Amino acid sequence: MKTAKLVCTLKANTDRVNSVAALPGKRIISASDDNTLKIWSLETAKELLAIEGESGCMFAVAVTPDGKKAIACLSNQTLKVWNLETLQEVFTEVILIG
Repeated sequence: MKTAKLVCTLKANTDRVNSVAALPGKRIISASDDNTLKIWSLETAKELLAIEGESGCMFAVAVTPDGKKAIACLSNQTLKVWNLETLQEVFTEVILIG
């Protein structure tokens, strides 16, 4: 049986991290209850960038196959898309349930 080796520990969120996704260039993006998406370097274990939402915690994050956009689901029933090259929000959709 193989044993996994801890590569790094990432610390900077002020609340629970709900989701992570891989990005090109040995980076990851995290979605947190502190209302942020954060991009991290896996080589240095440092936070590279934080994107703050207006309201609602970030439940989940996914990245497009080309690594250029992040899609997040927020607790206020919205879906948001950010361009990771320009850091601009490019799409918001309110999801009505019920």
